[in-house]
Amino acid sequence: MNIDTGKKLIKEKKYQEAEKIFLNLLKKDENPLLINFFLGGIYFELQNYKKSKFHYEKSLKINPNSKEILINLGFLEQSYGKLETARDIYQKLINVEPDFIESYYRIYLLNSHYLKEEYQDNFNKILKNRKISLHEKSLANFLLSKIYKKKGEYKSEIGYLKKSHIDIFNSKKEYNLQSNFYYQEIISKKYKKIIFSNLKKNLKFKNHFPIFIVGLPRSGSTLVETILSNSDQVKGLGENSVINMAIINQLSSKIFANNFDKRNFEIFIDYLKLETYVLKAFNNLSKFSENIRFIDKTLVNFFNIEIILKLFPNAKFLHCFRNLDDAVVAIFQSLLPSLSWVHNLDDIINYIDNYLKVTSYFKKKYPDKIMDIKLENLTNDNFKIGKDIFNFCNLNWDEKFLNFNSKENLLIKTTSNVQLREKVKKYDYDKYKHYKFILNGYKKKYKWL
Repeated sequence: MNIDTGKKLIKEKKYQEAEKIFLNLLKKDENPLLINFFLGGIYFELQNYKKSKFHYEKSLKINPNSKEILINLGFLEQSYGKLETARDIYQKLINVEPDFIESYYRIYLLNSHYLKEEYQDNFNKILKNRKISLHEKSLANFLLSKIYKKKGEYKSEIGYLKKSHIDIFNSKKEYNLQSNFYYQEIISKKYKKIIFSNLKKNLKFKNHFPIFIVGLPRSGSTLVETILSNSDQVKGLGENSVINMAIINQLSSKIFANNFDKRNFEIFIDYLKLETYVLKAFNNLSKFSENIRFIDKTLVNFFNIEIILKLFPNAKFLHCFRNLDDAVVAIFQSLLPSLSWVHNLDDIINYIDNYLKVTSYFKKKYPDKIMDIKLENLTNDNFKIGKDIFNFCNLNWDEKFLNFNSKENLLIKTTSNVQLREKVKKYDYDKYKHYKFILNGYKKKYKWL
C-alpha cells in the first residue's frame, strides 16, 4: 500500500480504509508532510476536529508557508466556527501569496466585508496570467462579480458571474456534460418506472430510521440539518452522495455507452448490489448501525425517493424549498463547483422544472414520508417549525437546538456556515429584487416563474 492507493480511496470517499493506509505509512516515516496532510483531510471528513487539526499542524511544521495546508487548516477552523482563527490564516496567505486567489475566496465566504475593492486590480492581474487554471480563473471572476455587487452595478455583476460559471463548468467539462445528461434525460424521465431485481424479504436496513434532507440549494437545507445535528439523537453525514453514487454505479456503463438507446432505456436496479454498496459506503463515513439515526443532506435525493424507501422503509424526507424566483437567482449567484447544472440559467431552470414535477409526484405517493419546509416560514418562526420537524422525525424537541453555539465542535461545511452561527435572520423578500431581469426570457415558458 502506498500514497497513491490512499489518495484513490479518499477520492472514492472510503475514508476509514484510507485512514488505515496513511496511519501505516506514518509509522514507516514515509513522507510525513504528505501523510499528515492527507490524514488531516481524512479526519475532517470523519468529523474529528482534534485529529484533523493535529495532523494539519504536524504537516505545517514541516512546511510553514504551504498554501494547500493553510487553506485546508483555515477551512477546518471555519467549518467548526473558529472564525477569527480562520480569518487570520487566510489573511496570512493573502500577505504571503498575494496571487493565490483561493485565499481571497475563502476570506470572502467568512465575511463579504473582508473583500476589499482595492483587490480588484489584483484580480484583473491574476486573470491576465495565462498559466492559471480554469478553477482559479473562475474564482477571480466570481470575486469581481461581488465587488461590482457592492458598487450596485448589477449588470456587470451578472456578466462576471456568467464568466465564472463558464470557467468552472469547463474545468470538469466531460463530467459536467455526463452529469447534466443523467439529470435531464435519464432520472428525470424514468423516476416513476424503476425496476428492481434480487429483492429480498429480510431487509438489512429495516430497523434504521434515517432522515434525508432534499430540495434545491440555497433553500434552508443547511439550517434544517444544523438544527437537527444540534441534538445528540442524530448523526449528520452531510452531502455524501452515497445513494446517488450507488445508483450511477449500476447505470453508468449503459447510459454512457456509444450505442445507448435513450428512448427504450429502462432503469434496472439490482437490490443486493445496491444494499452492499450503500452499507460499505456509509460504514466508510461513520459507524453505521441501527442504534444511530443519521441525516443525509444530499439534496438531489428527491429523484431517488423510490429507491431509498426500498432500502430504508422507515426513512423520512424533509423537503426544503423557497420562493422559486429567489431560488434561481440565489443558485446562480453562488459558486457550487460540485454541481453540474448550476452554471447557466437554462440548466438551472430546466433542473428546477424537473424538480417540481418529481417532488409533486412523490409527495402525492408518499404523503406521510415527506414534510415540506418553506424557508420563509422557517426563518420567520424557527421555534414552531423546528418543533414540527422534530415531531415529524419522532425526535425529542428542545429549544436549545436553535442555539448553534450550544454544541461543542458543531460542523457546518457549506457556504451558509458563517450566517448560521449568528441569530437566524427573517426572510428578506427584497434581497433579489435587482436581479429579476435575468428571468424575463423564461416567464412565458415556465408558469412557476
